[in-house]
Amino acid sequence: MQTTGTVEVTRLRLAVRAAIDRHPMMRASLYGARQHAWRFTAAPSADPVWRVDGGGDGWRIHEMLMSAPFDLRASPPLRIALVHRPDGDQLSVVAHHLAVDGMSLAAVVAEIFSAYGVTEESAVADETAVAARTGGGPAGVPPVPRAAAHGWTAFSQRSGRHITPMDASRDAGYGYHPLTLPVPARRVLLPGGRRMTVNDLLVAAAHLAIDRWNRRRGGEAGTLRVRMPISLGIAPGTSGNNTGQVVIVSEPADRADLVRLAVRIADQTERAKQESAAPAIAGVAGRVGAATTARIPGPWRGSLLRWGVRTARPLITPSAAVSNLGPLAAIASDNPKISSVFFTGTAGMPQGLFIGATRYGAGLHLAFGYHRQLFGRAAAAAFAQIFQAAFAELAAVDGEARQPS
Repeated sequence: MQTTGTVEVTRLRLAVRAAIDRHPMMRASLYGARQHAWRFTAAPSADPVWRVDGGGDGWRIHEMLMSAPFDLRASPPLRIALVHRPDGDQLSVVAHHLAVDGMSLAAVVAEIFSAYGVTEESAVADETAVAARTGGGPAGVPPVPRAAAHGWTAFSQRSGRHITPMDASRDAGYGYHPLTLPVPARRVLLPGGRRMTVNDLLVAAAHLAIDRWNRRRGGEAGTLRVRMPISLGIAPGTSGNNTGQVVIVSEPADRADLVRLAVRIADQTERAKQESAAPAIAGVAGRVGAATTARIPGPWRGSLLRWGVRTARPLITPSAAVSNLGPLAAIASDNPKISSVFFTGTAGMPQGLFIGATRYGAGLHLAFGYHRQLFGRAAAAAFAQIFQAAFAELAAVDGEARQPS
């Protein structure tokens, strides 16, 4: 997230500590050689807050935090980097999914800023237990290793099912490209009187942008599949984050006609929302995983699943994933003033692209998260421009005069 002022690192540490005290998973560690279990300590094993002085690039710092694997035995499942910049500090908050499954990381961030705003000056003055670190890297973050080339690269370029790689490298890990768009002034009207949601526009724009990207680079653009999270509802007496995934599909004929594409996407998202339950993991991968879990003994299951997913990934995965958190007004803060909030995620190959969206203030903030073996920075920026144009065209669609065929 970007602020317009200065974040006091000591006050931030106290606020983070208060949030960690309320959420044991944020200070948990794994133990056990074969049968893993969680140990809940009174305090995290290391300071999760890293201060970066000298006006560093907050997005490059965030890439490092996201790309480096977690060692949940030796370091906390929470990483926070505070990057001091002359035009306003940037804050990166990264958590392992095991620590935030069942609750939203956005809720934890909101708690941190709430505690930051009410921390007493006397507590800040007395905080001397943790010395500020201004150099090196954060605790428990190893260097990002180089990755070997993968055999699916050529297949991905020829199949038309995935995004054509460009300016890629053999570096492991992820890169991120931010983009802020104005929130559409109106909802797109479809034939029959239905209207598209902002989420529908994002998913449709992903389909259209991938199609145009592939074609402009001499690749194929056949059946495209974009993964989209969907709420499964909360059972009585339970709480937390209960989210499944669905796959939204389009064909070349759909993407050749903006109204037809809009209708195709809206039909699928509407159907998914109306269903009483969706698969926790969509498509072939979900069915294979469920069958494996039911029939294969535990000691062999993990290794076999990893091998099977690695082998079948070019055939079973979608082109991209789009996740829209919606409005994040709960994170609002006036001291410091937060100007924008972005949501990032990981992007498994070969699709290699995760588009995270939030609405904060008057802007729609997008983070294009990509695997470095798919895009380089220049290619990611070029793809974002194509997506921006596709989103604008779809937002201007008027299907009122078009009657359903």
